[in-house]
Amino acid sequence: MIIIYGMVFLFYIVLHCLARKRGMEISGYFYEMGRRKGMFGQRGIRENISLLQPDSGGRAEREGEYVKQFYIGKIKLFLQMLLLGNLLAVCLWLAGSMGDIVEEGKYIRRNAYGQGSMETKLQAEIEGEEGAAACQDFTFWIEERQYETVLVKQMARELAQELPRRILGSNVSLEEVREDLNLCKEAEGYPFRIEWESDDYAYVSSDGTVTNDELREEGAVVCLTAVFLYGDYKEEHIFPVHIFPPQYSEEERLRRKIYELLEDKEGENRYGLQVELPENIEGKQLFWSERREDSSGMLFLLTGIAAVAVYLLKNRDLRERVEERNRQMLLDYPQLVSRITLYMGAGMTVRNVFCKIALDYQKERQAGGKMHYVYEEMLLACYELNSGVSEAAAYEHFGRRCRLIQYMKFTNLLVQNLKKGSNGILEALHREAKDAFEERRNLARKLGEEAGTKLLLPMMLMLGIVMVLIIAPAYFSFSA
Repeated sequence: MIIIYGMVFLFYIVLHCLARKRGMEISGYFYEMGRRKGMFGQRGIRENISLLQPDSGGRAEREGEYVKQFYIGKIKLFLQMLLLGNLLAVCLWLAGSMGDIVEEGKYIRRNAYGQGSMETKLQAEIEGEEGAAACQDFTFWIEERQYETVLVKQMARELAQELPRRILGSNVSLEEVREDLNLCKEAEGYPFRIEWESDDYAYVSSDGTVTNDELREEGAVVCLTAVFLYGDYKEEHIFPVHIFPPQYSEEERLRRKIYELLEDKEGENRYGLQVELPENIEGKQLFWSERREDSSGMLFLLTGIAAVAVYLLKNRDLRERVEERNRQMLLDYPQLVSRITLYMGAGMTVRNVFCKIALDYQKERQAGGKMHYVYEEMLLACYELNSGVSEAAAYEHFGRRCRLIQYMKFTNLLVQNLKKGSNGILEALHREAKDAFEERRNLARKLGEEAGTKLLLPMMLMLGIVMVLIIAPAYFSFSA
């Protein structure tokens, strides 16, 4: 995995050098490369950006600059997340590679007194072997450095009346035992202490270890005695067990032999500071190293997926901003029509009304007021009128930029007023204002219903919490 991480860093370095030669950042260089290959030319994104940036005024160079900044921002965020994930993955890999517990190739340092036993994960490379047998994994426990009087005992739990089934371990039945048994020392929920005795410790020990490597095919029957002790009470139960030789493949036999050597080495000197690992088996040399679990690849994969998701979610964020812009314009529409109707009723022309409303908004913006997309579009319409564009064309451009049916209908009224005269325009505007306020009421009602739906889940969670707060004390009081 470290090769992949190094390649990612090398890729960043190469990109950085190429970008520096052209005097730009990596994200900008990446964008230029993709643009030449037609990767960043989605028409829908360009249209949405032009809606959210009215000051582009339909000019291709300014509109293209906004599109460029949008894509560069996406690419920059994607590359930053990917680089961060790669860096974290390298740190995780390095953390897993440090602190090898195998010293000098064959020693493991025990835990100090009172620190408990230690689980070790090892790899053994067997000289001369090929395939799966050449490198095998082992997991075993190394006991802590013990005082001379310390005796380690295995404890297990079993219900007394289910002992024939519970002591099976991985065996099929007591009539065919090939693996170690699970002989319990205690029975949970019962006051008994269970002691086990065997009539043949050569095959089954009191802790359930089965020694059956030297058995013949017919096996041997061993009687296990379970002694239940509680104060002066004592009761014995005898369970006959039929022991058969193990069924091992060559690989399992070799693996078991290595485990036995490990256990022998571990038990040779439990008062020593180190544990010496076996160096050979059946004339073949063993090479030991710690088996490490490398999860850095998964971390890198997850951060890569997150980076791609963030990159794609940028488009969704852009669409949501466009929807918010349309919603704002719908809410502003009734007020706009009413103001225009009021000014025109006072004798002002449509052009003067447009410019007055737009200039008033511009002053409010300069004083720190909130941005309104419809008034930004009106400012653009005023700039067109001042630059020599005809009124009819400027109003039509205004309606097309707004991209909403209500505004297109409104601009049609203004254009018809220019073509046919002002007769009836005030009456039409009054009707339009009335219809607009009615639509706004419907929109407000719809938004309120949506807000109520969004609050449904939090309200259900709060209800659940309240129910728990009420029921839990009552339950515990009844239990007491």
